Amino acid sequence: MKPVKIIRSNNKVVAASVISSTILLSLIFSTVFLGKESSIDHQAFLAISPYINSGTTSVMTFISFLGKHSFLIPANLFLILVLLLYKKKWMAIRVVLISLSSLGFMSLLKNLLKRQRPPDPLIEGITNFSFPSGHAFMGMTFYGLVIWFAVVYMKNKWQRNFLIIFFSVLILAIGFSRIYLRVHYATDVVAGFLIGFLWLFACLYLIRKMELRFINKS
Repeated sequence: MKPVKIIRSNNKVVAASVISSTILLSLIFSTVFLGKESSIDHQAFLAISPYINSGTTSVMTFISFLGKHSFLIPANLFLILVLLLYKKKWMAIRVVLISLSSLGFMSLLKNLLKRQRPPDPLIEGITNFSFPSGHAFMGMTFYGLVIWFAVVYMKNKWQRNFLIIFFSVLILAIGFSRIYLRVHYATDVVAGFLIGFLWLFACLYLIRKMELRFINKS
């Protein structure tokens, strides 16, 4: 399975995305940790509160589960198994390295920054720190990697576009569910998206360098 040429024309888009994501993340950090309480977080909760009901909460709880480690760990293992069965060694290596490094990096950030969770959550059992959102971060790295696979390797335009749109919407829905359930502030979720995107891009870049070096030596 060879890469589709479309990826080569997107270098400027990727560079602009990385730069803009870094700038926006810097603004969020300064707002959350150097400034006063973010009005964005307060306004987000106010905007959502009229729509909170038991039915919507059940839907949001399910969507949130799709970004939880108890779902993503089996999903990663399944993806690795499928790739190995199809003898896509370097694609499987990407999944392993990105999933493990993402989990470690996310845990490190949470324990370094130690932002407390919002009050009055709609679900119980959340005990760790709030910033960044682990669901947003891990959702971005896992489903973002699936999007990357589709962009680089899928030749069918309609199938590629469907997967890109579907998983992009799913990533956003997972992040929104965390705000709705009041287990994260909006800034936690946006930061999780941004850090996840930057981490995914960095991992893909470095692993590609490793792959090319290995190929050249063999």
